[in-house]
Amino acid sequence: MIHKTSWIWDKRFLRHDTGKIQYMFEGGEVVEPCEEFENKHRMTVIKEMIEKSGLAKHLVRQSPYEATEEDLLRIHTKSHIQRVQTECKAGTREIGPEAYASSETEHIARLSAGAVMKAVDTVMKDGEIRKVYAQIRPPGHHASSDQAMGFCFYNNVAVGAAYAIEHYGLERVVILDWDVHHGNGTQDIFYERDDVLVISIHEENYFPLESGQVHEVGQGKGEGYNVNIPVPSMTGDEGYQYVFESIIAPFISQFEPELIIISAGQDANALDPISRLMVTREGFKYMANKMRKLAETHCEGRLIVAQEGGYNLAYLPIATMGVIEGLTGIDVNWKDPHVLPKRKTPTTLFQAVDDVMNYQKRFWKFAEKKSFC
Repeated sequence: MIHKTSWIWDKRFLRHDTGKIQYMFEGGEVVEPCEEFENKHRMTVIKEMIEKSGLAKHLVRQSPYEATEEDLLRIHTKSHIQRVQTECKAGTREIGPEAYASSETEHIARLSAGAVMKAVDTVMKDGEIRKVYAQIRPPGHHASSDQAMGFCFYNNVAVGAAYAIEHYGLERVVILDWDVHHGNGTQDIFYERDDVLVISIHEENYFPLESGQVHEVGQGKGEGYNVNIPVPSMTGDEGYQYVFESIIAPFISQFEPELIIISAGQDANALDPISRLMVTREGFKYMANKMRKLAETHCEGRLIVAQEGGYNLAYLPIATMGVIEGLTGIDVNWKDPHVLPKRKTPTTLFQAVDDVMNYQKRFWKFAEKKSFC
């Protein structure tokens, strides 16, 4: 049976306002303000890409609902929720490190978290729809149980995973985070749990600097269920493929999940202003396609892709097109106008993969290494 794919979207996501960046120098000189990287235009270009590429006709359109306080309390503290509510209501701009808000942000953040819950409902209850792309903002993977951070207020994928476990009785959920930044909030939330396998592939020595190292493998019951894969700049499509085949696919296969959720930040793309990982549309297509096949093998096709980062307005929709192509198995007949040179995988990537294997070999078996040199 070929399962349908859902697209969750709501124009209310555009109402979250992160304000403008302003640079001031000594003497009072100011550079013309510009919009923050995480702004509403990210959503409009993705939406237009989906519609005008023809992908929309292959997707089942759905609307999200807001997560309730009970839903948020599965992973967030009451004091955190109250702080976000109070400070957004007061119009406070920065309510955590690089977490910029407006008066409507708290409700939109609930909607973003609720969209992942809606995705869980869909893949668990609908016999025909087993794959979902949730086009949401604000993102969530930097939000810990009691801290807003890095454009994130509530941790959308964590809310969804906790909901799936409690409401549907699931025992094994995978969260794969391929955003260019480490999903520190998701790691913190599930660090001592063995029912959620958290895997993060991210650029090394990058935001947030205090987390995302290979030795962070989980604690207590959660030991071995947290996998960090920091990769070097210029890793590129073939480097990502090497990581997926060497580490991510065999780990997921051994875990045998009942549901897979992806924190899908397309900010590892080759033209993104705040990354250097050089992944193209084809790379994102490969990753989504690989995850689709793993979901079909291990969890009856149940796969949720939740939007996180991605900030180049010219290439973000193209990278996301690749994700949706891989998710649906449908190729768009369109030639990318960006001519990106093919780059050799840096040799430091292979050492990075070996480092992960050395820390994780107590917990997981590895596939035979493949050469992409």
